Amino acid sequence: MSESNPDAPSRQLEGQWSRVTVSPCADKYPASITFSAATYRGARGAGQGFIWWDAGIYRVEHPRTLTLSVANDELVPYAIDLRNDEFDVTDADGCRVTYRRAATTP
Repeated sequence: MSESNPDAPSRQLEGQWSRVTVSPCADKYPASITFSAATYRGARGAGQGFIWWDAGIYRVEHPRTLTLSVANDELVPYAIDLRNDEFDVTDADGCRVTYRRAATTP
């Protein structure tokens, strides 16, 4: 990620992502999530109940912190490790959740 352009991490997140983590602690996070310019929308998977990231705003505060407005509208910071086609977030309880960029069709 480019340190010279503070918007680069946010732009790198834009698009649709699918959760690959299947551990029980990850159940509260959406099966898929779509990031737009400053907003996101989470989607539940088949049989999935309540999701903590439903829809709201987000920002990448620096290359290692992602802040999202969660289901109760609180702004919650998460440690993030953003790579080309994957990112990991770690919540305050230590749950590490991995998302992979969804394949796009030409």
